[in-house]
Amino acid sequence: MKVTSSLVFLNIMIFVFTFPFRVHTINEYGFRPVAFLRGEYHLILTSLFIHFDVAHLIFNMVALFLLGTSLEEKMDPIRYLLVYFVSGIIGNLTMLIPFFYSPESVGIGASGAISGLVGLGTFFCPGKLVIFPSVLPLPFVVAGALYFLSTALNLFTPSQIGYPVHMIGLLVGMVFGLLWSKNWGKGILIFVITLVLIILLPLILGLIFV
Repeated sequence: MKVTSSLVFLNIMIFVFTFPFRVHTINEYGFRPVAFLRGEYHLILTSLFIHFDVAHLIFNMVALFLLGTSLEEKMDPIRYLLVYFVSGIIGNLTMLIPFFYSPESVGIGASGAISGLVGLGTFFCPGKLVIFPSVLPLPFVVAGALYFLSTALNLFTPSQIGYPVHMIGLLVGMVFGLLWSKNWGKGILIFVITLVLIILLPLILGLIFV
């Protein structure tokens, strides 16, 4: 819980201290493909700690706290931080793909890194209950499947939300989760079955209640 609490605290403090000059902070420290490609490599990390407004910050920090505290009970902090930052960094690199983003786009927020935690828990501790993305506790594998589906369905939808970044962050976390799981074959099978059941659930309910 200490690592998660520290990350949440750091994000909040950065938001508070930079809020008076928020627009400048976003423009200077958000991830912009054109700036990154001309050598401003620090943006790939600083952008993970910049949030657009209070709602953006609260949503991300609540998700980080709920996911992170569950994961910290199951793994050491070094692995946790590794997944968090690698997922966030590689997620940001998705913005270099012209199909999804223009060179002048600006990406901010911890959601790519947080998505990595979702992917990690999906395979590292699939049965662990977590309050995400619903208000009801769900096994991590169910939460991961729901998040995967919702992100995939919106992947090509024009939006201010960085769904491609979320998806890549999620997949990076999943790779780490599989690498560190005790039985990756079983984990993949359970995840696929969960995905299929979620997709078929409306049809099954329709047949039952018609």
